[in-house]
Amino acid sequence: MLSDLRAVISTSYQDLDEDTARFFRRLSLHPGPEFSPGAAAALTGTPLDRARKLLEQLTRAHLVERPHAGRYRLHDLVRLYAVERVRAEDPVEHAHRAVGDVARWYVHAAARAQLAEQPNFPVVPGGERPEELPGVESADQARVWFEAERANLVAATESALEHGHHDLAWRLPATVYPLFELHRHWHEWRDLHTLGLRAAAQTGDPFGAARNHLGMGDARWLLGELDEAVRHYRAALQANEGVADAWIEGFALRQLGEVSWQRGEHEAAREFVERAVGVFRDAGERRGEAMGLLSLAESGADSGHWRQALERCREAVAVFEAIGEVWSVAWAGCTLGRVLTGSGRAAEAVEEYRAAARVFEEHGDADSRAVALLGLGHAHVELGEVERARQAWGAALDYFTDHGDPRAARTEERLRGLKA
Repeated sequence: MLSDLRAVISTSYQDLDEDTARFFRRLSLHPGPEFSPGAAAALTGTPLDRARKLLEQLTRAHLVERPHAGRYRLHDLVRLYAVERVRAEDPVEHAHRAVGDVARWYVHAAARAQLAEQPNFPVVPGGERPEELPGVESADQARVWFEAERANLVAATESALEHGHHDLAWRLPATVYPLFELHRHWHEWRDLHTLGLRAAAQTGDPFGAARNHLGMGDARWLLGELDEAVRHYRAALQANEGVADAWIEGFALRQLGEVSWQRGEHEAAREFVERAVGVFRDAGERRGEAMGLLSLAESGADSGHWRQALERCREAVAVFEAIGEVWSVAWAGCTLGRVLTGSGRAAEAVEEYRAAARVFEEHGDADSRAVALLGLGHAHVELGEVERARQAWGAALDYFTDHGDPRAARTEERLRGLKA
């Protein structure tokens, strides 16, 4: 049976003209399970319009499958055959270059998606920009693109590392990691930086090492691995000594402050964050400054220093608004809502939480929306609006339950308290 299928594949391949046959066999070099016409064009060195036509031709010949609109793949047996033909017919250096070309395409495409979602994040795509990249212009389009390409981003990094394209292999994780963070793919994010750190070590690039250590620290922090997070933040600072990148220094310090606060080391935490704010201000790094101010606001709220927390929070919101950080304004709005609730101004907090929830919904960020709904419920409780609190907490509980989130248990307790 398998020999019959191979014979059919071979016959179809032999019927292709030379250019189409070359295009087909090089598709087998794509690192991920499926691909877009843009990735196929980059991989094969073919203009995009021509790549689309060839993909349709190969689909009709049953050499390529189209599982979804605009997405293509090779059946496992077809891929094996195409790999054999690449090894037999293409020089090794051509295959090596194709792997680098598609990795570079993914780095630049990821940079475009990242900037559509968070315009003030410093991407590091590197290399010549490909002529034809996906049209990602909004946060929603970025989310859709990212979810379609997530597996390919990891696979492209692995492939680039294996083929010696180390500069690309550290740049891709450093460029795309906020998308993994925002959409809660934290284990894949951690694995991605493992590859990035290996690649940076191969090149001896301290900037690449610092960027990947910083991202790895964040992934470990969110996964609850605090000791590992601290190790990577300190490694980022050490690697950055020869680079003097204020963005890396500031965020490594801020994150050391976040971990210290979680551990109850409050004085050390404030010192780290205040140092971070100073670094950001000296460098004119406004988003970093606002994130540091937000950390100070949150620690002030934890300590019940409501007036100080409110001042820092409003400062942070003003900066985020000035630089067009819509998602960050919403996230700061949750902290502001908490501070307002604690200050006896729950009616104002309700408006902040509602506005934040709308933004998170527009960004497809269901987790942050649930966080906003928890705060909204607390504000309604303070106002004596029990039914509205029940609705907010119930909606958050639905999300937590659907995702097996441990926050579900605490939310259920809150709802039982309302009934009591």
